[in-house]
Amino acid sequence: MQLRHLNIPFLVAEAVGDPWSIDASMQAGAPAQISALAKAFRDAGVNTVEASFAFEAARRRFEASWNHQNGEHPINDVDEVQRATRSLGLQAERLPEIAIALENIAAALAEAQRASAWYLAALEYDLEDIDAELCDAFADDDHCAADNLRGDAVTEVNAIVQVLRQIRDRYSAMLATGLRHLRAEGADPAEVQGVDKLSIPWPGNSPEEVKRWWDALSANQQRLLIEQHPYELGNLNGVPAETRDSVNQAAMKDNLRRVEDAVRQRGLDPSTLRDDALNDRNADVFSNPGDYGLCATDIARYQNAVKTNDFLERDKGSDASRGVPIMLWAYDPLAFNGKGRAAIAIGNPDKSRNTAVIVPGTNSSVRGGWMSDGTDDALNLYEQSMKADPRHTTAVVAWMGYDAPEFDHPHWQQALTDPSMLEQVGTPWRARQAGALLAADVNGLGATHEPSTPAHVTVLGHSYGSTTVADAFANSGMRANDAVLTGCPGTDLAHSAGDFRLDGGRLYVGAASTDAVSWIGDSGTGLPNGLNATLDQPLGPLAGLGTDPAHAGFGEVRFHAEVAGSRSVVPWFTDHSHYYDVGSESLHNMTEIVTGHGDRLSGEGMLARDRSAARIALPFQLHTRLGTVSLPHVGIQVPVTVDPEWDRPARSVTNGHGF
Repeated sequence: MQLRHLNIPFLVAEAVGDPWSIDASMQAGAPAQISALAKAFRDAGVNTVEASFAFEAARRRFEASWNHQNGEHPINDVDEVQRATRSLGLQAERLPEIAIALENIAAALAEAQRASAWYLAALEYDLEDIDAELCDAFADDDHCAADNLRGDAVTEVNAIVQVLRQIRDRYSAMLATGLRHLRAEGADPAEVQGVDKLSIPWPGNSPEEVKRWWDALSANQQRLLIEQHPYELGNLNGVPAETRDSVNQAAMKDNLRRVEDAVRQRGLDPSTLRDDALNDRNADVFSNPGDYGLCATDIARYQNAVKTNDFLERDKGSDASRGVPIMLWAYDPLAFNGKGRAAIAIGNPDKSRNTAVIVPGTNSSVRGGWMSDGTDDALNLYEQSMKADPRHTTAVVAWMGYDAPEFDHPHWQQALTDPSMLEQVGTPWRARQAGALLAADVNGLGATHEPSTPAHVTVLGHSYGSTTVADAFANSGMRANDAVLTGCPGTDLAHSAGDFRLDGGRLYVGAASTDAVSWIGDSGTGLPNGLNATLDQPLGPLAGLGTDPAHAGFGEVRFHAEVAGSRSVVPWFTDHSHYYDVGSESLHNMTEIVTGHGDRLSGEGMLARDRSAARIALPFQLHTRLGTVSLPHVGIQVPVTVDPEWDRPARSVTNGHGF
């Protein structure tokens, strides 16, 4: 779906739900695997004519609905069924009945997936029509018509959300019925979960509920699920970090192996192919996957797996012998239309005293290379934290878990002249949607953290990621002890530090005076909306990403974050990406905060004064030829913001603050 004027994050934020997310939750299921599992149960049992007839009827229903093009390759679960049969003590005569119940579940899921995909395709078709009408409305300068069309689009999304929820609810009811049948035939659904991946809880379950489900499984059942390594398990909040890592790394290796085995059979070198993927070079298998027995989805998975694996290897640091656990805490290479989703933890967040979650900004994605292009933000923060406080363990999670705005231009300043790019980076809809995803993941950390170890959680956002962090706190109920915003272009729905509702902690802000992005936020001048209006509202009726958190009155704690050796005479974009430089003021201060020592910043002389509005003051006295005339003191605020950091001598800004 190609949209020029409509913005999906905006539609989702304004609607009653996210139809794409609902559809994805259903499409994530693998009915072919359930059907193969059912057949394995059937083949392992003693069949009767009646049971065979019922099974074949259910199988025909499944075959009529399953989309073979999108389904996973069916697995052979005969061995797992044999183990389950022995461990459950099931009688062979009961196995065909279990097979029938499973086949009906597979058919119901396939039907739900097919219906959901049809309605979502219809929605996207309608949205493209509305988008075309919006183009005409803008050409005619008819803003009323444009607003009405945006409203029509939200109405369309709401309608499909309701339909998809009904489809999902019908399948859930069918699944519950199937599980009752399994229990009636002597198979406890809690046991069948060991071999039936669709019994994994829905993502809508709370992390605490998921944790109870996981803990209730036997060691053998957990082992069987880990061996199958379904994507759902590796991304489910409430599942222990070590289990998620095992599942996600196995899935990632599958993605690598499938493509590399195919090229190896053609006499090609897989290491060369991996290097091509890492450096965004084309290869014949990427352009013509069908010639190798592959599909485009296989290639998308492979390319994102290569970049994720590279990040895992680099994050082992300069001394890999220390045995620091590097965990693939989340992994979905097809998320966000192939841009990918991943979260990598340096250290174990379930066992660490301190956990930091860092959120990147615009132009960050797995596909775009944030996991592999030399970004050492997480590693730098981790290594500095271990040096600053070696007595307490720290885990740093690099969270690439949202659909960040992106543009093709290599420089920020060029993007600001492109209205379509401005709509992505200059509006908060993606941040609001991402905030809900971030809050779910961060809040899930508490469910699996070891109760015997105190937990201190800090969430750090950079650039558009800081807007995402602000919305996660203010709009989605994210819970953490401290928050850090660096290079923040605005806090959207958080209008003050109080909106973060931190648990006894503080909101900290790092804003280099020479970082142009940190000046985008509104400081009370109304500049973003005024500029948008002057340019004939290319961003719609409202523009900007909210308040500048470094401005006086926000209630934050601002720390020094100047860039050593900066050549920017005025705020510019080159100084936007130095907050995690080793030895910098910013990284030093973030390290103190992450390790629970933010209160040390004042004594270290690391606090910065807020930005504020400039004032013009009349003199107290006026000297004239007739004598001195006393005047009342009058100060007038002008719509210009000044930054006290400008007054610092250049020699006071160094990269000598490392631990």
